[in-house]
Amino acid sequence: MGGYVRREYPQWSWSFSRHQTLAGCPRRYYYNYYGSHNGWESTASAEAALAYRLKKLTNLYLVLGDALHKSAHQMVERVMEGRTLPDADVIEEEIRRHLRRVWKSSRDDGDLFVRRPNRVDMLQEFYYQMEVSDATLARINERITQVSRALVASTIWEELSRGGGTLVSAEQFDTFTIDETPVFAVPDLLYRTVDGTWRIVDWKTGEEVEDNRDQVALYALYVHNKHSVPAEKIEARLEYLSLQTFTEMRFTQDDLADVESRARESIETMRELLIDAAENIPKSKENFTLTEERGLCPWCNFYELCQKELERSVS
Repeated sequence: MGGYVRREYPQWSWSFSRHQTLAGCPRRYYYNYYGSHNGWESTASAEAALAYRLKKLTNLYLVLGDALHKSAHQMVERVMEGRTLPDADVIEEEIRRHLRRVWKSSRDDGDLFVRRPNRVDMLQEFYYQMEVSDATLARINERITQVSRALVASTIWEELSRGGGTLVSAEQFDTFTIDETPVFAVPDLLYRTVDGTWRIVDWKTGEEVEDNRDQVALYALYVHNKHSVPAEKIEARLEYLSLQTFTEMRFTQDDLADVESRARESIETMRELLIDAAENIPKSKENFTLTEERGLCPWCNFYELCQKELERSVS
């Protein structure tokens, strides 16, 4: 049985979320993928320990999304086992219970989070003592109801329960390779229909943005490369649960070639920030610039690490 193997530097890989992080703020990218590495060790530097702790922060919207995806995964399991699906009220209460637990942990376990950040859920709003407005709470509460009802009403369940289809994966980490780089892909749901179509489903609790389409296009490339599926046999369905709408996408071979080309460009950009690509050793922190969108910084997990530098830049 394999155990933990300590690495001086993290393993090299690429993912769409990693690409988004670098595009949004190179400094955040540094702390998330390099500066926090080994920060869990008792001998870690103060900066690495703090970066690791801050990396563990979450927020109300992320917690809602996580709870929704757990409920969706449970529904997939129920459908495949031929069991009755819960109604929307049950899903809603499961999500609310999850949020209440994280809220209580954030309120009551701050000291424990500082000592053991990998064992305690901590909302960014509590850690940074940010006021959660009544309007925000009302929006979260409304969204919980919306996404619960939309999830249960999805036509996906009827198609899965008809029989004849094959579940390939649900919330399962997997990789494929581009230019010797492991690329992570985690479709919410992937199944094969009776007519041989491979369908990707991605549930969203937020707004419709172009990045979502780019993300599922990468999943289509994963299906094509990993399972040798022709592009025309792959479909994707983005379900915007809080909006009660969905978007369906089909792909050509040219579409997938474009996705792969853009991933290669992103990989090369990341490699330019390394002093040793083989060992994944990054350049110094100063080479990872702060975002120009400084107004977003107070809502970043790593704000505590950047605060003094940000204050100097405006003085």
